[in-house]
Amino acid sequence: MKLPAGTEGGVIINPQKEGMLQYLMAFKGVIMIDSGRGKGFILTRKGDLVAAYFKDKYGVYRGASAVQNLMAASGSDTGLPQQNFIMRVYGDEDFSEALEMCTKGGLLIEAAPSQETIAPAPAKTSVSPRNAPTFLDESTITKIISQPGVVAVSAFYEGFPVQSLGEGDFEHVAARAEDLLRAGTKIAQDMNLGQPNQLILETADNKFIIAPCGDLFICIITRADVQLGLMRVLIRSIQNEVGG
Repeated sequence: MKLPAGTEGGVIINPQKEGMLQYLMAFKGVIMIDSGRGKGFILTRKGDLVAAYFKDKYGVYRGASAVQNLMAASGSDTGLPQQNFIMRVYGDEDFSEALEMCTKGGLLIEAAPSQETIAPAPAKTSVSPRNAPTFLDESTITKIISQPGVVAVSAFYEGFPVQSLGEGDFEHVAARAEDLLRAGTKIAQDMNLGQPNQLILETADNKFIIAPCGDLFICIITRADVQLGLMRVLIRSIQNEVGG
C-alpha cells in the first residue's frame, strides 16, 4: 500500500524519550514507524488514532493489534537500533484518500472516525468508498500453510496483504501477485477465455499460485515438488466454501 506522500512533518527519534502527546493532539496525517523490530504506520487525526499497520518477522498486524505491537516494539529498551517516527502531514484530500485505502485494507482501529466525519475531498477525487473486504477464516489460511510443500500463503486485496502466514516479504509478494493477476486477466479477456480461476507460475525451485477467494485473492508459494493436483483441489474446495 502506497499512502499519499503529504508534506514533511519532521522526524522524531526515540519518541518515548522525547514525548509526542502534545504534538499528536494537533497532528493530522500519517506516522511512518521503524521500531527496530518491524515497520508500519499509524494514521492519526488530531489525537484520534484512525488506522494502523505493522509488520515484523512474526507476522502482519492491522488496526488495534498493529497499535499494540507498534507501541510494544517502540517502547522496549533492549538495545534496539535507533527508532524513527517520520511524520507526514495531510490536508483534507490526502487524509480522505488515505482513510479510504486503510478501510479497504482492513486497517481501521475500533471506534475510529468514519468517512462522514472527515472534511470531504474536492469533487474531482470524490468517490464512493467500497466496503472493506471480508477476511478469510483463520483456519482456512492455516489449512493451506499446513500442506506439504507450502512455504507461504497470503490473502491480498488490491495489491495489499491482509492475512499472511509463513516466511516472506508479503508486501512485495502481494504487489507482484497483483501485477501477475492483472496481466493474466487481461490476456484471458483478450483471448475470450473468461475470468481466470487460478494462475500458476512455475520455476525450477518454486510454484506461485494465485486464485480468487471471496472478496480477496490468495497467493501461495510452494516448493517445486508440491503435489499441484492436490493444491488445485484444496483451492477449489476453499473457493466453494467462501463463494469465490
